[in-house]
Amino acid sequence: MFSPGKYNEHTNPRVIAAWQSDPDAFQPVWVGPDDCDFAPGEIGKLANLVTAVSDAIGLPTEQPEPGQPGYTKHGYIWHLPVAIGVEDGELDQQTWRRIAEDMLHETGIAKMGDAGACRWIAVHHGKSVDGNDHIHIAAVMVRADTGKRFYPDNDWKAVRRVARRWEQALGLRLTAINDPLAVPTPTRGEQEKAQRRQAAGDEGMLRSTPGAAARTQLRQMITESAAVATTTDEFVSRLRDAGVLIDLKYDDTGQIKGWAVAAPGDVSAKTGEPIYFAPSRHLGADMSWPRLTARWTTPSTPAGAAETAAITETARDAHTVLADSAERVQAVTTALRGGRSDISTVARELHDVIGSWASIADGAARQGPLSQAMWAFDHAARNRYGLTAVPAGRLAAELRAISRGLAAVRMLSGRGLQRDPSVQLGLAVADLMLEIAAWHQQNRRITAARSARQAADLVRAHGEAIGTVPGQLPPQRVPASTSTAPRPRPAARPGAHPEHPAVRGVRESPHHPTRKEHQR
Repeated sequence: MFSPGKYNEHTNPRVIAAWQSDPDAFQPVWVGPDDCDFAPGEIGKLANLVTAVSDAIGLPTEQPEPGQPGYTKHGYIWHLPVAIGVEDGELDQQTWRRIAEDMLHETGIAKMGDAGACRWIAVHHGKSVDGNDHIHIAAVMVRADTGKRFYPDNDWKAVRRVARRWEQALGLRLTAINDPLAVPTPTRGEQEKAQRRQAAGDEGMLRSTPGAAARTQLRQMITESAAVATTTDEFVSRLRDAGVLIDLKYDDTGQIKGWAVAAPGDVSAKTGEPIYFAPSRHLGADMSWPRLTARWTTPSTPAGAAETAAITETARDAHTVLADSAERVQAVTTALRGGRSDISTVARELHDVIGSWASIADGAARQGPLSQAMWAFDHAARNRYGLTAVPAGRLAAELRAISRGLAAVRMLSGRGLQRDPSVQLGLAVADLMLEIAAWHQQNRRITAARSARQAADLVRAHGEAIGTVPGQLPPQRVPASTSTAPRPRPAARPGAHPEHPAVRGVRESPHHPTRKEHQR
């Protein structure tokens, strides 16, 4: 904690909290010129203070090898890095100190007022290599009063509870593990593999974020293909045309009961075989085969047949389809403002509208604004039940029909007669996104709200890219209950008062938190 670190990620180490009330007394004397140039013996002196109780009962100073005396599977040093997202800036040291104290109190390692608790310190470093403000907490799992080993109970869950309280109190970026609608994120190894492939010139599949990890690109390809396809066969065909490897699982009757997918070129270093992901487990619950294919199992109706015929008739007239779609999205937004009972399903269906539009407007472009808007809107569109066979409510059904109409258009030029209705559709979609963002914000789903607002900005960028926008996007609607005042520093401890500070700003979920690198 007081060395440069394996990758020189430690700068300006400073003790900001400890088991006693004067952490400054533990700060090693710095002699320079580098950040970790401390006076000889200073680090050893601090280590001796922290481990005095464990030394007294004869615990080893280094982890013994398996089978040797004193070996334990997890050792007896409890270590927890805690970080905030890059976009959250920095926290002052007093706030970090309160966070560390809350973590240790909630886990039982060092409860408030317990003079015989375990000894611990918290060290603040400069920003990490990724730009995160962070601290490290280390505790010796030995009671100071009895000299007995201490084993925390469900410490990880306790840490998550504290992190959640501070995220909400300070308006910080929410971590995915607290989000019931979060999708599994790539591991560090997957991200590094993707970076190596990108450096070698392989950016992965078209119509997905270049250089993203395989599971990220697979989710993007599945989402867009499902939005554009009209049948199960077409859905599978689109994925295979994109290079996705598909392994369908059949039951005894020959019906598909599940599936697995692999990205082209994503192979095991040991076996050279493709790495398959079970979509519902590795890409998100909404990626299960039944939920994805539910949209194509709705029984045909006379109205549905008539609508399909109308779509086919106007498929070549992009101007008509775009203009009609813009009017219908505006009507959905107007109706939504009167009653928001089915807004979750509306958001889910709007995701498909953006996907269909992006597929014809961006073409094969990897980074078209509409494609980016679709990925950005992904979090705001998630719900607990995925996409149902029959949309719950008239507004959701209307959006599904709009998506089908856009999918029937083969290509958009963005010029001439297509330009104005494209801009109008962008205005309408962005306006609906901002309504959805306001609803998420009012329900304290701040990550989803930020997702919707970011997507609205990207849709506006598309309008600006294809020509002069007639008029301006409506201002973002922020509920009156949401404060945009600066974050107070130092912050009051969450739970210390009956009233919590209002959530300030909107944050997006960071990389997956792990036991070794826990991000708040």
